[in-house]
Amino acid sequence: MQQSPVSQSTALIPEAVNAAQESDVVVACVGDLAGLFQSGTVGEGSDTDSLNLPGVQQQLLEALVATGKPVIVVMTGGRPYNLQGLEDKVAALMMAWAPGQEGGWAIADVLTGRVEPQGRLVVSVPKSAGAMPYYYNHKLKSGGTPFAFHFGSRYPFGFGLGWTQFNWGAARLAQNSVPVDGEVVLSIDVTNRGERSGSDVVQVYVRDKVATQVRPLQELKAFQRVALAPGETATLTFTLPVEMFNFTRRDGKRIVEPGEFELQVGASSADIRDVVTVNVTGETRVLPAEWRMLSTCQVQHA
Repeated sequence: MQQSPVSQSTALIPEAVNAAQESDVVVACVGDLAGLFQSGTVGEGSDTDSLNLPGVQQQLLEALVATGKPVIVVMTGGRPYNLQGLEDKVAALMMAWAPGQEGGWAIADVLTGRVEPQGRLVVSVPKSAGAMPYYYNHKLKSGGTPFAFHFGSRYPFGFGLGWTQFNWGAARLAQNSVPVDGEVVLSIDVTNRGERSGSDVVQVYVRDKVATQVRPLQELKAFQRVALAPGETATLTFTLPVEMFNFTRRDGKRIVEPGEFELQVGASSADIRDVVTVNVTGETRVLPAEWRMLSTCQVQHA
């Protein structure tokens, strides 16, 4: 296998430590080197069997954290990495993915406070390589037992931080029972309880409680960002076609079965703020080719 060009030398780490000791804040940029077929650390043909940072980047971060200076880690690349416990010791961690030619400006705007960080994870960041593959929408293990703690995510799907804090009200259903070809309407109030303007992302996950096939514990079906001034409240009303509660039967047909469906409303796949249950009535429905696959949301500011 071709050797990755990432350096394994630690010779420059003392120089970085000296610069950190003379600074008020450290911004450490780490991550991947893009390349094809092992010419880099990420890209086509550049798989890995580890969640550790390539090269000596972990040693660099450990040395910088040891200076006692606030360390902000900016990570670029195509996959999440495990900082081996430094996640709890650094001042901040930004996942910038592959930000492009204007990425430097965007990162600087976030770090200096010119704009609010608003991103939400589109993957789960696992706690260890032993958990791979790990998905937020996993099924229960054999016997119905949940995943072990160390097989979970350090940062769950949908996770992200911003400038302020929000209070969420109770989730409300327009109807507790809907037909198999109907719609579920769900509302929730969100209030900015902080001292700064900011935004939050309300996420709606669905769980099919009893089905003829084993179904995931949750699946994201709707989400909506809402921006609020300090003390401001908004009501978000989601409309989800029951067709979105479908799965593919063994004969290849996409169907919706009647029964109870759990709607989990949260700030991430793990941070569920409220749960309501709707009963879908009628007979099992085979969906047409052009079924409704999108939800809608109306935001009403108080």
